[in-house]
Amino acid sequence: MARLTERAGLVALAAFLVVDVALVGLAVSSTRQPVARGGETVGASSEGLPAGSTPTPSSSSSTGSKGTSGAPAVDVVPVAVGVVGVDAKRALRFTQGTCDKGGATLELTTNGGKTWGPRSAPFDVIVRVRVRGDGSAFAVGADKGDCAPAIKQTSAVDADFGDGGSVNDAWYRDPRATDTVGLPTGKRGKPCGSSDVIDLAVVDSGAQVLCGNGKLLSSKTGTSWRTVATAEGALAVAINGSGDSYLVVPKVDGCKGLAVVASGSPTKATGCIETDLTKVDPGSVALSVTADRAWLRVGDEVHTSAADLGDWTTP
Repeated sequence: MARLTERAGLVALAAFLVVDVALVGLAVSSTRQPVARGGETVGASSEGLPAGSTPTPSSSSSTGSKGTSGAPAVDVVPVAVGVVGVDAKRALRFTQGTCDKGGATLELTTNGGKTWGPRSAPFDVIVRVRVRGDGSAFAVGADKGDCAPAIKQTSAVDADFGDGGSVNDAWYRDPRATDTVGLPTGKRGKPCGSSDVIDLAVVDSGAQVLCGNGKLLSSKTGTSWRTVATAEGALAVAINGSGDSYLVVPKVDGCKGLAVVASGSPTKATGCIETDLTKVDPGSVALSVTADRAWLRVGDEVHTSAADLGDWTTP
């Protein structure tokens, strides 16, 4: 009888241990949190995404970004500088400034980027400069205070800009809201949704916007947008006269610095600028491609290339 009682006790003890292990496992599982990795939430729900997809952040400006190789790269924020190629020798470059402090600057080179001379800035804040085929140009920007977007014209890139007027038929990044662009219809839009508009490239046939989540969108009027490419970590975009678009992406395969890639092949470097990415300030990269010269600005340095964007040099 004692032996039966002892056996019953062992059975009961074993059952208790099984239940206890199960409860501990359940408790650990219920308190485990998703792990953040590279701006994505591993373990979070992917409801609404295609099979095999992972959620992407609405903007990379606060989380930092990774290049296509997965290596730490440059934080993705809206560009705060610009470069506008005119031809093989001439280009304009500008710093944007801010609505509260102003600070916009404008410079011109006539010797392929070897030296730059100051020009009179048309606004306290500059968000876009366009040089037309006849050599005339216009700038879109705003002055401190209400920071309302306006436009000013000039007959030549080495001449001062005239009086300003309301801007109602041009593309521009709104200086008052990083997620908003002005449209040629006179309205404003948010092509990237809640994500920042990192950069805007415009040609006569339409425009492309680079979003903080790496998507490159295209539109003729701004009424609707279609995705033409996705390049995580992309910092700037430009369109050439043939309508081909190019992106600047940190550290793709075969390039340790900043790679210039065709939007159709965002993981393959067309050209490479070997530079220390830890010294590249967020928002300091801009690209311009003309018929006979490409210009890439990184901070205060400007690199140039032939129109094929293959070999880059510093003047």
